Amino acid sequence: MEGKMMFYRMLREFLLDYLITQRNSSSKTVRAYKQSLNQFRVYLRDEKNIPFDKVDFDCFSKEQIYGFLVYLRDSRKCSVATLNLRLAAIKSFLRYCSGEDISCTAVYLSVSGIHKFKGEKKPCVEYLKPEQLKLIYSVPESQIKMGRRDIFIMIFLYETGARIEEFLNLKIRDIMRTGKTPQIRIYGKGRKVRYIPLLKDTVLHLDAYLCEFHPSSGDDDYLFYTVHKNIHTQMSPGNIDHLVKKYASMASVSDDNFPKELHAHMFRHSIAMAMYKKGVPLSYIKDFLGHASFDTVAIYAYADGETIADALRKVDHEPVSQTKKWKTHEKELLAFCGLE
Repeated sequence: MEGKMMFYRMLREFLLDYLITQRNSSSKTVRAYKQSLNQFRVYLRDEKNIPFDKVDFDCFSKEQIYGFLVYLRDSRKCSVATLNLRLAAIKSFLRYCSGEDISCTAVYLSVSGIHKFKGEKKPCVEYLKPEQLKLIYSVPESQIKMGRRDIFIMIFLYETGARIEEFLNLKIRDIMRTGKTPQIRIYGKGRKVRYIPLLKDTVLHLDAYLCEFHPSSGDDDYLFYTVHKNIHTQMSPGNIDHLVKKYASMASVSDDNFPKELHAHMFRHSIAMAMYKKGVPLSYIKDFLGHASFDTVAIYAYADGETIADALRKVDHEPVSQTKKWKTHEKELLAFCGLE
């Protein structure tokens, strides 16, 4: 039982503490790790008849992990990229455990010997073409207040190239008008700041939005908000996800090729692709998007015509009480470990 307790404690600390506070991982990264470990848990339960309250480090043998990956490939028809993502997440978790307790080192070293899967690699990025952007901007009802808001949200997602977390964190004070060209201040990963210039047409849309939705707001008010009990509160990723998917579904009536699984990040891809096609150097695109590596923006060099689906989902990283007891109930145990 002591070994199982150590496993659950380390899993919880890895997902709810180490990745977030020590590694400063984005919510997207944390979500990917949770999905990977949760998928392995489901595999153990459904394919190996091992419930979660029976899982420990013995379940993380090289043979078990490899069997899991083969199952994903052959039965679930997962791509090579997905297989390698699941493998990387498991290796990262075991590497963390090895650093915390030497008794886990043998498990980590064994699994670290599993090589990445190889296969046809199709670097691709999903983005909206200019005519598709024009179409989706025309879908909301511009005659009503919320329709005008939704149009501006999609325009601003595109023009700023902001990640969804960066976008929703914007406040009135982040609108900078001190220079010749107005700018928006964006706090990226690691609280790195970048300034995005706003073109004339974008400023006109911004000013119209501010006049209608922020007639007397203070600098600390969120630029995009929802209203709860007459108080402006930060809009959630789920709000944006619902909004763009709704309009994508409506746009697909006019364009059979319009991506129905539209998500906020696709606007970011779209502006990057538009810049690349107009001859903007990748180094400029890298700085505009707030990336640290050229490897990340290299996809825009050969992504034309390819599509992938990457739906955003709301992620809840709210910590669970350290003293909570699960009494071997799987639901409470999953909550304790951060996998619920």
